[in-house]
Amino acid sequence: MNVKIKLFQDYKQYHDTPEYELELPAGTTAGEIVRQLGIKGAELAYLILILKGKRVYDEYVLQDGDELVFAAPIGGG
Repeated sequence: MNVKIKLFQDYKQYHDTPEYELELPAGTTAGEIVRQLGIKGAELAYLILILKGKRVYDEYVLQDGDELVFAAPIGGG
């Protein structure tokens, strides 16, 4: 299956390009992609995974054609 990955903010440092596609075996979870990228520490603590405008978690099983977004909360004041 093919999944598109989009990296925003500090997560862009984890891959050569901020948007790319992966060919993955069926049953791959979002958490497996997080671990594959090597995201750790504070960036892992603040990571928000978004799919189709909704937050998903590590155990989400990716589907063919999914677009998984890696982002951090945005704050201001």
